[in-house]
Amino acid sequence: MVRLSSCRLARHHLLTVTLMLTTAYVNCFSTVGARPSPIPFGSKFSSISKKQQVREVSIERGYIRNGLNVRGGGQRMELFMAGLSPTVASLLAGSVAGAIGVGVAFPLDTLKTRSQVMGQPQANETATETGNSNNIGMFELIQLIYAAEGIKGFFGGVRGMMIGQAFIKAVAFGTNGWMLASVNDAFPHISTFNSLITAAAFAGFMASFLVAPFERVKVMMQASDDYTSELQTVEVILKTEGWKGLLTRGLGPTLAREIPSYGIYFVTYGLLMQTAIATIFGSGAPLIAGAAAGCACWIPVYPIDVVKTLVQNTAGDGEKDAFKIMRELYKSEGIGGFFDGLTPKMYRAMVNHATTFWLYDLIMTYYNNAVLI
Repeated sequence: MVRLSSCRLARHHLLTVTLMLTTAYVNCFSTVGARPSPIPFGSKFSSISKKQQVREVSIERGYIRNGLNVRGGGQRMELFMAGLSPTVASLLAGSVAGAIGVGVAFPLDTLKTRSQVMGQPQANETATETGNSNNIGMFELIQLIYAAEGIKGFFGGVRGMMIGQAFIKAVAFGTNGWMLASVNDAFPHISTFNSLITAAAFAGFMASFLVAPFERVKVMMQASDDYTSELQTVEVILKTEGWKGLLTRGLGPTLAREIPSYGIYFVTYGLLMQTAIATIFGSGAPLIAGAAAGCACWIPVYPIDVVKTLVQNTAGDGEKDAFKIMRELYKSEGIGGFFDGLTPKMYRAMVNHATTFWLYDLIMTYYNNAVLI
């Protein structure tokens, strides 16, 4: 049965991630020391005029001739990147990486959402009225979606979510970087772990207010083919529920999911990038650490995600209290009901977050090189 295999998968991944984090934590503090360095967010030029420095570098390298002439597109981009502050560069890198990461993994996210909502009651329905159709495998679900809707069935809501993730990841990475630098400046002797977890949890809190409305639209489009576009979905929500329905439905479970999830997310990545992984895999290390961080951040909060999806998949006045949904889900399906869709979610997490961190690291490395040269 899918739920039994999902529970086993959750236990397996949880043990693997726990062992990995323990090893990373020990290695980090035994060999590296106290200061976090894997995430390039710090302000290296706080005591130097940024504009003056960029201009001096530009003149020295011959980028500026007669005030405006710049040699070559690559050098023009390098000059542009060098003129950005670390926070703005982090926002830009996070938005690009987040949008592309969610786009390449979106079909797997659709499988996750469909697994969570299949057989669950919609607005004004009960569990007994819908029955239970969750006991199918991932490949069977792929066949069902393809037979009914074709390839487009796997990409319902992808445009809105890519745009949303550009903003969400920009806020998450930018806020994390700003808070990390602020905490380290305010508390110079704080440990690596404490600074990372504080910054990451704050990033999760801030990102939640963007995540909730974008995921509301995504969930409704993934769960039903009644909606033809993101704008039409938003119009339906606003017409039947108003702005409150768009902005706040599922916000409580979203906060409960995002704050611990981002804490695990950035801390796992930060610790792993201070181990031998960074040396062994070189430029490919963000792929490995990002995939591990993606899986690690989802396993503990996945049951919350299931509840959030069911809350957001209600329409009109059919919103149910999250705790009521938890009780109904447990009564009808047991503990396994909280892990529906876990298998595609783990695949999606690996692909999405490996891509996101790799692209983020690539852009920030380019930025740092442009500034330091």
